[in-house]
Amino acid sequence: MNDATIGNLPDLWRETYDIVAQVPLGRLTTYGAVAEALGDIIASRFVGLAMSWNDDIVRVPCRRVVQSDGKIGGYTGGGPEKKIRLLRSEGIEISGSRIIGLERYMFRDFETSHPLRALRKKQVLLKKHLSLSPLKSIPSRVAGVDVAYSNDHAYGAMVTFDYESGEEIDRVVVEGDAKFPYVPSYLAFREIPVIAPLLRLVAKGTVIMYDGNGILHPEGFGIASQVGVVFGLPSVGVAKKLLCGTVTRTSNVRIPEVRIGRHVIGHALQGEKSTRPIYISAGHGLSPKQATAIASRFLKHRIPEPTRVAHIVAEAARKGTSHK
Repeated sequence: MNDATIGNLPDLWRETYDIVAQVPLGRLTTYGAVAEALGDIIASRFVGLAMSWNDDIVRVPCRRVVQSDGKIGGYTGGGPEKKIRLLRSEGIEISGSRIIGLERYMFRDFETSHPLRALRKKQVLLKKHLSLSPLKSIPSRVAGVDVAYSNDHAYGAMVTFDYESGEEIDRVVVEGDAKFPYVPSYLAFREIPVIAPLLRLVAKGTVIMYDGNGILHPEGFGIASQVGVVFGLPSVGVAKKLLCGTVTRTSNVRIPEVRIGRHVIGHALQGEKSTRPIYISAGHGLSPKQATAIASRFLKHRIPEPTRVAHIVAEAARKGTSHK
């Protein structure tokens, strides 16, 4: 596979504004209802961001988008007080900063293609190609990948280390506009177009170490897994937060396991000088045991060196400074 397998991505900003533009005079909708029209309630926060950036308040009446509990919420066209005045002029009953009887005003009959549903379906199809079979040979290199952002301008960094010596071999940075916004659990669609030029440079025998989850993910298919499948590369997920599962410590296991039921889906790895663990999981193309062994080999600080240095390099690019 390659990055072309993710196909043409929807313009989620335009789709959101087109949905809100359908709310008629005297009616209301909510951030959650707009997110559902996009195809996933999880996009509610993005909808709020899109409303705050709306610069066409005539075509896109963001004043008619309120919170699901009836609270007014913000308004880019002049603040909450102006939003209240405008809604009252449309016949909306408001007490204080809350809609009275929100449901009687609700509009949900949107014409929409539900673009996020199509992306979720694509993730499900990609997951069918996920493999956790062990690597047949020791990797020659490990390449850490991370992305830093300045609004929607992205800086992707890949820093490659020799597996045997642990020494850095190479670092490469690319930059470009991230056209797809941040929506939880859809991060790969935001980052893959940015990092694609980097991953096309990866030499045979390299394992990718990605700043994000592999199978240690509510869907069992985090960004490290999706990147591995799309580019056909063995990958390891390195995450700072535990999204799911339970950390289990047993006397016969040196490194605490993360389990869902009886299934081990990752490990809680902690360096000698760190007070906080990180969560390692297989992404694609290797076994969970190998993923943890590779991460452990590069653990000098809290974060394994490939992703730690990639993060530093990406941040330096974002700030316009250099890091050697």
